[in-house]
Amino acid sequence: MSNKDDRLSWMDEEEKRSDDNLEKGTTENNKAPLMKRSKKRIAPDRKTRGIFVQEKQWNDFEDLVLAQKKIGGKTKPELAEEALELIIKKYTV
Repeated sequence: MSNKDDRLSWMDEEEKRSDDNLEKGTTENNKAPLMKRSKKRIAPDRKTRGIFVQEKQWNDFEDLVLAQKKIGGKTKPELAEEALELIIKKYTV
C-alpha cells in the first residue's frame, strides 16, 4: 500500500499540467480573459503590541476604522500609527 492517497492523484496531474503551461507561457483556453494582477500595497514591517484601553475608546476607534474602510481610507494599523505619532509629538519634550 502506498503512502500517497490515490484519491488525490488528480491534484498532482493538475499541478504538472499547470507547471507545463507556465513553462510554455500558454493556457488551456487562450481565448479566455486573463486576470490582471493589481499592484500590491507594500506595508511596512509591523509587530503586534499589547496595550490596555477602555472599552469606549476601543469601540470609537473601531467605528473610525470601519468608516475609513467604507471610503477606502486608512487601514487600522495606519490609523493606530498616526494616533501614536500624535501622542509622541504632544508629549515629547
